[in-house]
Amino acid sequence: LFAAALALGLALATALWHWSGTDSSLAAMLRYVQSYLPAGQTLEARAVSGSVRSGGHIGMLRWTRGDLSLQADDIDIAWSIKPLLQRRLHLGQLSARLLTIDDKGPGSDAQTLAPPTDLRLPFTVDVPFVFHAVRLTGANAFEAKEVSGHYIFDSSLHILNKGQATISYGTYQFSGSLQAQAPMALKLQVDGAIQTTLPSSQQPLTVQAHAKLEGELASPDA
Repeated sequence: LFAAALALGLALATALWHWSGTDSSLAAMLRYVQSYLPAGQTLEARAVSGSVRSGGHIGMLRWTRGDLSLQADDIDIAWSIKPLLQRRLHLGQLSARLLTIDDKGPGSDAQTLAPPTDLRLPFTVDVPFVFHAVRLTGANAFEAKEVSGHYIFDSSLHILNKGQATISYGTYQFSGSLQAQAPMALKLQVDGAIQTTLPSSQQPLTVQAHAKLEGELASPDA
């Protein structure tokens, strides 16, 4: 009986490994995830190709919860499934033509907001990303182009390296880190170059910008 159970387990594992490499497995996994989302959340995917084992292409992916929705178009993703067995999410590529964040909610009253105390994840993360455009719609409309960077979570820190973006007539570089638990020390640095003209002439002018933010989020003075 033990030998039969072991043989059956090996056969199932082999079949699962073979399925995870098929070109339809990524679409099947997304359908599976859709059925297990918490109440009030939906996930919609279209034009999906690729495998669970190595990634693929998603024409459109939209997540919705109440008045908030996030939609990414023309996503290319590449990963290795083996690190997941060691609780590591390591992506070789994450890119999208457009990321749209639509928040139709009334907004939060600053008086009712409470500072966070714990932003840990159940696994470590290593994700280089490129979004050719990021668009925020609603009352505070905003758009950035060629947004890229490298996000890392190492079990204790959320880290953003080599961040870049183009906003209006300016180009910006940004980096930072945030502790996942209290006191949640935050360090953020932004450098930019804005192209403009002098009010009294058409002479081009480049303005250099530098900003630094440091503090602790998990405190009354956040």
